[in-house]
Amino acid sequence: MATPKKAPTATKPATTVDPNPENRTAGGRRRVPLGIREGGAEWERLHTDLAVTALEVLAERGYADMVMDEVAERAGASKRTVYRHYPTKVDLAVAAIRQVPTYAGWAEGSGTVADRLARAIGIGADRAPMFVPVLATAMVHRDTVPELLEAVRNHVVVPRQAIIAGFIAEGIAAGEIRPDIDPLAVSALLTGIHVQHLDGTRPLGGKAGARVDFDHVWPLLRA
Repeated sequence: MATPKKAPTATKPATTVDPNPENRTAGGRRRVPLGIREGGAEWERLHTDLAVTALEVLAERGYADMVMDEVAERAGASKRTVYRHYPTKVDLAVAAIRQVPTYAGWAEGSGTVADRLARAIGIGADRAPMFVPVLATAMVHRDTVPELLEAVRNHVVVPRQAIIAGFIAEGIAAGEIRPDIDPLAVSALLTGIHVQHLDGTRPLGGKAGARVDFDHVWPLLRA
């Protein structure tokens, strides 16, 4: 009597390892890369609106108390929509930090270097003081959520320093700014002014406050 043949053992499919695990959330869901176009202009508009709203909440409450539900409510969107655009709270916070102004375009245009600086300081005075509280919460969470401080450094501080350095180089070439000016020192000075506005040691705001700021900065720079 013939021995029945043993059925072949099914081979377990090999597990595919994602070569880029950072592209997935903690739950294994694939992330949507920030800035990717999905659904056209309206999708992009909402993507940005959510980040701008998140910046307001992040500056007001800090990262620990930034809640996705509140961002959704303020933006007039559903919680599910927020998670479609930003799968994690870290993703949303990083996108928010990218909305902090970098001084880009503020000093461009006609006029002398002094005119352009005064205009840039005036534009900055009209912007909500987001940078200082965002930097503070990023520092608080630098060990637990290092992505925040990295975003501040890469998307705010470094671009600001580059813009300031370019402006100073133009001023030196025009003979209006002293050649020994250190762009990093100017960047630190402007950051200090932001802190003073936030803590109340510079009580003036608006055009009057911007003029005071200019009167403090320009004498240190002019040739």
